[in-house]
Amino acid sequence: MQNPLSPTVTSPAQLPLVLDSTVVSNFHRADGLSRILELWSGRWLVPLQVRDEAAAWPTEGKRVVSALEDRRERRVLDFAALDPRNEGLTFARLSRTLGQGESATITIAYHRHYGVALDDYPAQRACHRLVPPVPWTATEGLLQCAVAEGYLTRDQARAIWAAMGILDLKRQVP
Repeated sequence: MQNPLSPTVTSPAQLPLVLDSTVVSNFHRADGLSRILELWSGRWLVPLQVRDEAAAWPTEGKRVVSALEDRRERRVLDFAALDPRNEGLTFARLSRTLGQGESATITIAYHRHYGVALDDYPAQRACHRLVPPVPWTATEGLLQCAVAEGYLTRDQARAIWAAMGILDLKRQVP
């Protein structure tokens, strides 16, 4: 059986991704959100719940939402609303243990056959437990894909990673 904490998506080019707020905030903090999104233009969905979580960030919310809205206008990404009739039960079940943004991200991906980009371990485990499992990647996986596909150099990816300030030693950009 596959380890639930092993990413299962290798690239947004392979499978469009639904973004969770942790990934959005990490790239924003590193001043690289727009740059990363534009590498795989048209391969992203952002749930309205994630956009709303971003808007609520006290100091950066307006800037993040503005960047997302701008990328939507340029067709780099699209916003997604939950369909209560088809996706409501899954969302309700996931919302018992996960946040609204994570639950919406996973629900939309599950029902629409997308992957997800998220960093929270409980959310990654929730992806693995669904049948069929929802493919996922983490922030560092997106940077690794960008290097592997020639969009960024290893040094550029490491600089973006360092700017995020993630100190978890289990998570690195090689």
